[in-house]
Amino acid sequence: MMNIQNTNLSIMERIKTNIVEINKLYIAPCKDWIKRRRELVVNGKIDIHQAFIEYGEEYEWLYENSPYDLIGWEIENGCFNWEEHSQYVALFCPEYIPGNEDKYNWEKNGKEIAEYCPKYFDKERFNWKKDSAYIAVFYPELFDSEKFNWKKYSWVVAQHCPQFLDPNKYNWEKYSWDIAQYCPQHLDPTKYNWEKHSWAVARFCPDKIVPELFNWDDIDVMRFIENYKPELLKLKPKNQ
Repeated sequence: MMNIQNTNLSIMERIKTNIVEINKLYIAPCKDWIKRRRELVVNGKIDIHQAFIEYGEEYEWLYENSPYDLIGWEIENGCFNWEEHSQYVALFCPEYIPGNEDKYNWEKNGKEIAEYCPKYFDKERFNWKKDSAYIAVFYPELFDSEKFNWKKYSWVVAQHCPQFLDPNKYNWEKYSWDIAQYCPQHLDPTKYNWEKHSWAVARFCPDKIVPELFNWDDIDVMRFIENYKPELLKLKPKNQ
């Protein structure tokens, strides 16, 4: 997560330009920074767009330490690199997203919209396969059960927004234990992976144990029960 504590200027308050007056920066660059870019400095001003091209983009630094809006200038002049730097639009000037939805890099940076400017969230463009977890953690109100990547991120739902848990889509094989630990009220004994995750039920919600399904043959589980929850031994079927 990026530090945006010094970016409380609205986009309307910023100066939309590529020319930066060095003395207007909140924190003056070190002498070596200016020296390496001396050919771009004229009368205390620098073409920051050109500086970024030649020496690398530093949008976060610029927006945190100046009143300038370089991104707005680059968008107006058709030279903003949406493919590489879309995340900075979501962070510092989301007002530029409307009208540029097709240019925004949703595949790589849709998560920044979910986190920093959810009012511009587009569930049809969002990369659910890669970034579903961000929705479950930061903005579960944007949750879409049909698009969510249950195979990879079921555990995030169990931990952060169990109210949206769909037992028919949940990855019980791999993440049953998260149900036992974080939301045992959703434990479905017919779907739970008792073979591998009986330990979690014994540890976190022993009242959910189904003796006929519990893996009494797991040596580590039995050692835990004997040492810490011996009262559960009475549940073990006699034929086990």
